[in-house]
Amino acid sequence: MRVPGALYAARGRTPQNEKEVQFQEILPLRLKNSVSGKADSGSDVACLQEMGVLFACLKDNEFVEKYCHKEISKFQNCYKFYMDRKFEAKKTVNQGIVQPGNNLNYKQLNKYLKRYPNPQ
Repeated sequence: MRVPGALYAARGRTPQNEKEVQFQEILPLRLKNSVSGKADSGSDVACLQEMGVLFACLKDNEFVEKYCHKEISKFQNCYKFYMDRKFEAKKTVNQGIVQPGNNLNYKQLNKYLKRYPNPQ
């Protein structure tokens, strides 16, 4: 359904006609055969909830650590679990094991793309 141009006069320009706009292919419309690893170097935030609880406890107790022993141990356990999980993931990546799923790093993606290259 086309909307009359008079309705767009109050808002500014009328929309372009799709049939008059020519598509210009600037870059080829296909994937490259590799991806860069720039996006994987982002910062990881671990144990944010435990850290917030720990800081709240320390603030309430005027930063005396002996009153917040339970929160400190929870934070340390969470961080140890995070580092163990990160170490295991790094070990599987360095072995070249590709795990199925949607959370792949750039090395695993490059391995898949080498298996199914795009014709140039």
